[in-house]
Amino acid sequence: MITRPLALALAMLAAAAIAGCGGGSASEAPYEGLYLSLGDSVAAGSGATDASSTSFAALVAKDAGSIEIANLAVAGATTRDVIEKQLPRAETAAGGRKLAFITVSVGGNDLAALIPNTTCQQDPLPASCPLEPALSQVEADLDALMKQLRAAYPKTPVVLLLYPNFFSGTGHPFEAPAERVLPRLDEVIARVAARYQHTAVAAAAPAFAGRGASLTHVLDPAFDPHPNDAGHRLIADAFLAALKRVK
Repeated sequence: MITRPLALALAMLAAAAIAGCGGGSASEAPYEGLYLSLGDSVAAGSGATDASSTSFAALVAKDAGSIEIANLAVAGATTRDVIEKQLPRAETAAGGRKLAFITVSVGGNDLAALIPNTTCQQDPLPASCPLEPALSQVEADLDALMKQLRAAYPKTPVVLLLYPNFFSGTGHPFEAPAERVLPRLDEVIARVAARYQHTAVAAAAPAFAGRGASLTHVLDPAFDPHPNDAGHRLIADAFLAALKRVK
């Protein structure tokens, strides 16, 4: 169960994100430097018509002043994968250039096996669903990731994605399990982000509530639990709104 203070904090973050979404308008002052994108399939652009132009990362780069992007995200990446495989590539990708900001979309794959787990499809969740140990591991790994990012880039703005439920409103069998698991994951992500300066969260979940059918490929003939171009646009808007709070 989400604690009341954290639930309130998430609600306030969501409201701020929605209020700050500009439907793709450019930032008030363009950013300078390289945009570093880390994470999983969402950050890599899965579901977008063209990852190089309609993914959330590409849209953020364009709206932040058409800055250069180094997108190191890889589909299927876990938090540990980002630490072990993507961070070591970041310095090379930067090539000594200043980083404008960093976005991170990770944690979903750490819990991916829980959603189809039959014990995790029950309401309320039984003790046999291994959600708590999985969340504890995500929190430890995400904190380790942030420690390394802050050691390398002390004042660079970092924004982490709070995952939407891409199944919301679709009637898919995974809709209800995802609705039980993902808010708990987002609670962990928000809690870790709050420990670090120059760090914010992109609250994209409210924009997807009940709209998974139109914002994702969940109900497409070829099932794909990723955002479509419209979904990526909304995620980009959430990141841009969060960046304004830590710029």
